[in-house]
Amino acid sequence: MRFIPTLVHGIADYGVGIGMITLAMVGDVEGIAFLAFILLGAFAILYALMTDYELGWKPYLTMPAHLAIDAGFAVVMLCLPLVLPLPALLVGASLVIGITALVLVATTRLG
Repeated sequence: MRFIPTLVHGIADYGVGIGMITLAMVGDVEGIAFLAFILLGAFAILYALMTDYELGWKPYLTMPAHLAIDAGFAVVMLCLPLVLPLPALLVGASLVIGITALVLVATTRLG
């Protein structure tokens, strides 16, 4: 059942990207964990900007393509604590972001 409007999804996209970058900057994070959160946060913002929805800038990605990228992003976020030494704050954030992304993939309207 798809009931989340694309506008709400877009707000979540930018919130996740900005939140990940902010957590890396203020969360006493360093090394590969810092780099991973900065790059993944920037990637989330970048593909949001390239999506054909209300908050997109250059509509290169369709909403189904965006949701497919979101699904991959969710898997990466859920696996991140298994492959990188993350502080507890980022482990929790990774799991929340991954689960939230999967829920959004399953519930966002396609148009």
